[in-house]
Amino acid sequence: MIYRFLKWVAGIALHWFYREIRIVGEQNIPADGPVLIAANHQNALVDSLIAGGIMPRRIAMTAKATLIENPLLAVLFRIVGVVPLRRASDESAKTNGSLDRARNANAFREILRVLTRSGAVLIFPEGKSHNESGLEPLKSGLARLALRARDEESIRNLRVLPIGLTFENKAVPGSIVGVRIGEPLELDAW
Repeated sequence: MIYRFLKWVAGIALHWFYREIRIVGEQNIPADGPVLIAANHQNALVDSLIAGGIMPRRIAMTAKATLIENPLLAVLFRIVGVVPLRRASDESAKTNGSLDRARNANAFREILRVLTRSGAVLIFPEGKSHNESGLEPLKSGLARLALRARDEESIRNLRVLPIGLTFENKAVPGSIVGVRIGEPLELDAW
């Protein structure tokens, strides 16, 4: 219930700020089954709100773990099902360059649990929000999760749904957002 309410509020805010959200490929959204949603990440929280708004079913979202250092956000994330990911860039800054390769083991378990229940999970493969016009180099987390889900957890019918977000001018009220939803990649066929 809280998820639906927040989705409704986010939809109002997005349509108040942006004049139009143009969606191409909406027919490509799987109605059911396990889905990893892969979106580019040029507009911080707005990217999650748009992806959550266009999906007809509930999705679990991922976010950088540093956000849960704020106690209010930590509680909100637990309520709506946000999975915090510990980014290498954040962790290496804390530990003078050494990384714990198992730093996201709990997050991956939670994502796999959602997929096992035929859920959908939003991931930003670039691993960060940015202001570049194109894609930043992709991280390996999405591919590792997809292969682990299929090969180790035997999750069948898993699809990766690519979503491209473009902003006429993301900081200007009344501008336009473009959303292109690609054809899902079916992991069982690989």
